[in-house]
Amino acid sequence: MTFTNRIASPGAQRPVWRRALLVLTLLSAVRALPARAQDTAATQPPAQPQVRRPVAAADDALLDAPVSRAQYRLGPGDVVTVSVTGNLNRVWEVPVGPEGALVVPEMGVTRVLNLNLDEAQARVRDLVLRFYQGVSVNLTLASARRFRVFVVGSVARPGARAATPATRVSDLVAPDNGPSTVRNVIIRHAAGDSTIADLVRFRQAGDLAANPTLREGDVLVVPTADRSVQVFGRVYFPGTYEYRAGETLAGLLAVVNGGGGFPSNAADTVRVSRFTGQETREFFVFSRAEATGAGGAGFRLQPSDAVYVAELANFQEQRSASVAGQVLRPGRYPIRRDTTTLRELVAMAGGFTDRASLADAVLRRQLRTAEPLVLRQLRESPPELLSDEERRVLAAGTQGDRSVVVVDMRRLFEQGEDALDLTLQDGDALHVPERGTDITVLGAVLRPGVVEFVPGRGIQEYVRAAGGYARRASRGEVTVIRVGLGARMDARDVQRLEAGDQIVVPVRRRVDPLRTISTVQVVVTTVSGLILSFLTLRELRK
Repeated sequence: MTFTNRIASPGAQRPVWRRALLVLTLLSAVRALPARAQDTAATQPPAQPQVRRPVAAADDALLDAPVSRAQYRLGPGDVVTVSVTGNLNRVWEVPVGPEGALVVPEMGVTRVLNLNLDEAQARVRDLVLRFYQGVSVNLTLASARRFRVFVVGSVARPGARAATPATRVSDLVAPDNGPSTVRNVIIRHAAGDSTIADLVRFRQAGDLAANPTLREGDVLVVPTADRSVQVFGRVYFPGTYEYRAGETLAGLLAVVNGGGGFPSNAADTVRVSRFTGQETREFFVFSRAEATGAGGAGFRLQPSDAVYVAELANFQEQRSASVAGQVLRPGRYPIRRDTTTLRELVAMAGGFTDRASLADAVLRRQLRTAEPLVLRQLRESPPELLSDEERRVLAAGTQGDRSVVVVDMRRLFEQGEDALDLTLQDGDALHVPERGTDITVLGAVLRPGVVEFVPGRGIQEYVRAAGGYARRASRGEVTVIRVGLGARMDARDVQRLEAGDQIVVPVRRRVDPLRTISTVQVVVTTVSGLILSFLTLRELRK
């Protein structure tokens, strides 16, 4: 009986002091629990990072530069990555709530609204260190928030647009309307202040300050262009620009020149024309250095001003002439305007070869003058309306090649007549063909073809070498095509043949007997009529 009672209630037999010791031991164990957990974590191998992702994260924004930790301000919708390393290894992706609070799993809540990334990291570190010592805490931006911005005014589709803190004005305002409507885009902020964006300055000069990023509550107002400034002449982007209040000449020149200096062939004079009345104007003249320096920075433009920048003519223009054919070094060579001569061009090409035909050499020049107005009018007129004189003028005006420069190469290079050494122009082309060695006999001969050239031979000797005249040859109309000139000459006017000449014997025209009889009848009738008229008048006078 006694033994059974001891088993059933052992505490009844335990001394009071032992029960008090048990209570103190349990309290000590509870107080030391966090420290023991840290010691246990320190003795265990590092655990794999635990990543907790929100159910729906914001889309990544397109960035044009790395996010600045000091400038980026957190707001509702941002997603940050919180990593804890050391005695505890954890990684969380946490969204910023609608009230600007950050809920860190297992740690608690901290407010990060409008804090930059460094400030928010300090807040989260303080939160973690309340529970764990000897750990490193880092906070980075995982994805940027999205919010609505309203675009109104002179746009095709006014309304709300999705934006992020990395969105710039140019992402929402299309440049469809050109520079006349996007130089004064008003950005109205939720706090009541506003800024002005100049998308033309951004697009042409690359000035990011003229294309700011957006914030929650922004409203973009695209105004209708009312006043303008014009830029003419040698700048990179001439045209009509929307007037910006307070803009200076130097500022506008930076925009129209793409943020850099003037084109190299711009003249050193900048003129500004300004209306002082309905029709009267005043002119201001600057050098390029003055216009882009202190003088231009202090000159404020007014609506309807016009800026003029002249262009230097023939600026650093390379001039050259070419030579081809029978010269030692054919090719294109540099020339000096109105200075380099034809003889100097041949000298640069190394001179002629021993097979060069100076008589056939031709110098051609690019046509820089239009066809005479008279010839153009005659060619465009219907042929049946032209008189005989006009037809002769048209035929004479269209003969020959206007691009050929007339020069006697043989007298210039063989006889050394300096008066014939003309100066070259840009684009001139000299062609020196190979010298011919034979005479060509064509037309009404028995064996037309090539006959070996023998100095001193006459036309008749070459015709006999070609088999002699054919039965229907017109011996009195033999012509010679002179080598080099390409001109047709009467054989009686040719004193000496040269290698390469062509002898042409035409065919005698066939006589139509019926036509001859008809012509004789007309002549007889006409003469008879005249005689009869003369006799009639004579009788009347008696």
